[in-house]
Amino acid sequence: MADHSFGPLGWFSAAGFVILSLLYVVDMYAIASWPVSLALTGALALLAAIGAVALWYGHDPTASERRTPRTE
Repeated sequence: MADHSFGPLGWFSAAGFVILSLLYVVDMYAIASWPVSLALTGALALLAAIGAVALWYGHDPTASERRTPRTE
């Protein structure tokens, strides 16, 4: 069974996805002005989501390693 975990880099990517997604919705419904275009905000949110998923399923280099006792 795979052991998926996030380190600080994974959490940063996930937070970036959430924040950029919220900014995308705010800009899409014209609730407030956002200086970046709607397409660029959506593309960056998608890139952050892909990064978060890749760090979740791959090996996040900043995640702490589980300690397992070695038997010889």
